[in-house]
Amino acid sequence: MATQEKTAFGKQDIEKLRLEKLRSLGLLDSDPDEFFDCLTRVASTILGTEISVISLIDEHRQWFKSKHGIDVSETPRDISFCTHAVSSGTELIVEDASSDARFLSNPLVVNAPNIRFYAGIPIKSIEGYSLGTLCVIDSKPKRPNARELKALSDLAQLATKEIQFRERMLSAQDTIDHAHGKFQSVFENAGAGIALVKPSGPWLQVNDELCKIVNYSREELLDLTFQDITHPEDLNNDLVLLEQLQESKIDRYQLEKRYIRKDGSLVWVEITVTKQMTEGNEIDYLIAIINDINVAKETEFALDALRRTLEEKVSQRTDELRQVNQSLSHAYQEKSKSEQELQNKELELRTILANANEAYICMDSEGCITAWNKQAEHTFGWLEQEAISKKLETLIIPPELRHAHQSGMSRYLQEKNSRIVGNRIELEAVRKDGIRIPIELQVNALEINGQVLFTSFLRDITERRQLENLLKSEARNDPLTGLANRRILEELLPVAFQSAKSHQTYLALVFIDLDGFKLINDTHGHQAGDQLLREVANRINRCTRTSDTVVRYAGDEFVIVLENLKNKEDTNRISANIQKMIAEPVQIGDKQLNITLSIGIAYYGGPQPQQIEPLELIRRADKAMYTAKKNGKNGIVIID
Repeated sequence: MATQEKTAFGKQDIEKLRLEKLRSLGLLDSDPDEFFDCLTRVASTILGTEISVISLIDEHRQWFKSKHGIDVSETPRDISFCTHAVSSGTELIVEDASSDARFLSNPLVVNAPNIRFYAGIPIKSIEGYSLGTLCVIDSKPKRPNARELKALSDLAQLATKEIQFRERMLSAQDTIDHAHGKFQSVFENAGAGIALVKPSGPWLQVNDELCKIVNYSREELLDLTFQDITHPEDLNNDLVLLEQLQESKIDRYQLEKRYIRKDGSLVWVEITVTKQMTEGNEIDYLIAIINDINVAKETEFALDALRRTLEEKVSQRTDELRQVNQSLSHAYQEKSKSEQELQNKELELRTILANANEAYICMDSEGCITAWNKQAEHTFGWLEQEAISKKLETLIIPPELRHAHQSGMSRYLQEKNSRIVGNRIELEAVRKDGIRIPIELQVNALEINGQVLFTSFLRDITERRQLENLLKSEARNDPLTGLANRRILEELLPVAFQSAKSHQTYLALVFIDLDGFKLINDTHGHQAGDQLLREVANRINRCTRTSDTVVRYAGDEFVIVLENLKNKEDTNRISANIQKMIAEPVQIGDKQLNITLSIGIAYYGGPQPQQIEPLELIRRADKAMYTAKKNGKNGIVIID
């Protein structure tokens, strides 16, 4: 009994998931679709039946996504033949329903359409749920032969693949929407200022944190350039680095400079600038990450002032001791006064370090922690009383870096030289809860009374790393079609060349250009043109192998990289399939658009590969494509 209840519950659960999947695809009660209508017409023609439908089984009905030879759009589920095929998940063949005990009293058999013959093949989702069937129906008994059943099965498989493709597209769109939302959230909620800037200086987009740093509203800031709010003494250095970035002498730069706030006051910032390139390899915009380091700079200036004060005091004390005519009482009073001032300055310095925006850690020459401020507690999770006197490597240094940390300290103590001391570096640290985080730190060494102290400021750069990774990812895909872009093609071809040469296989580069696309764009508008480009990209993708790479090269030009070819026949077959599929009309709104392709193909590799560069292979395929256009378009030209 328990087993029966478990089985029943499992079937109910599967049916619930099946219905959820069916409704999520948006097929129920949708408009007619020429692709599915073509399948039902062909099914009736091949099997010689009066009726053919693509049915979707809902909770209480079967609804016809496509129908041929019948006027009704749905029937109750409990009398439908298709429900039996969906429940079993396999084909259902009924040669004569009037003599079949399951159906002889069925209203669809007794009354119109007086079903006698029925053959249905389930149509399934990616997870294997049977969503409905492709079926053929006739009012006369029929015994289909093997060829007819195979054709019906193939047509059902085409319907299944189309639905599964739409299922993947919905999933991909959800992923894209999620990634875009995540980027916007990172941009708007980042703890650092972030801006997109034109190379000439105007701001394109700024977040709230940057507006807070410079005390301008978003609208006010977008009316200015970065030159307008940069302190004149700092502007030249910024512009020199920007020119090097534009000339590709450097791929990024970082500097400290002063911004002029709206009220005229100055604020020190640390700015990191990278560039975003267009498909034409020109700078589209600059990406600036801006951190407010005013407190850190004030601390730095305070430390400088303190050092100068201490030097002056020492000099003053030396002079006072040399003045033998000064009374001992006056000398004692001056000494007490200097010591009090020194204590006050030390207290001031301790207060500044304890409340700094960056984690501050101080160690003695044995590597034991002597200072651990509040930001260090927040960043790494260890309280000050837990950290003091502990070895630094036991708290935050990953196991694989501990030996290098110990060796570096020893080398500095012996040689007074280390690549880490005095430099700003990035590496990983471990929090108290075991989670690793990327940090930026700068270590300095101080020698006081013959003893070496190591002081360091550390900053958690997790959010900055996440934003950089997100921006890099978005730079590698075409935003309109979702295909790989030219950058990926440039990275892929040298690797593909080496693979073809090593394995003595062929590498084919197929260069595709749409014939008459400009006329369609001018006649029907850019929105229709964009929809057409997306549909062309989808059709090309469906004609290629999983190992092939499809690239949107530029405008209405596409490139396919076919690797690991034993011979050249696969390229001809794929190119012919692409031409055939693109030749089918494209439905854009209430219009049907027709378009053809000109294709150029160039090969590399084989037993005796040519001595050419990857860019030359692109040029050859491009030249072959233009030859196809000159020959009357809608053709294929191959360069061996």
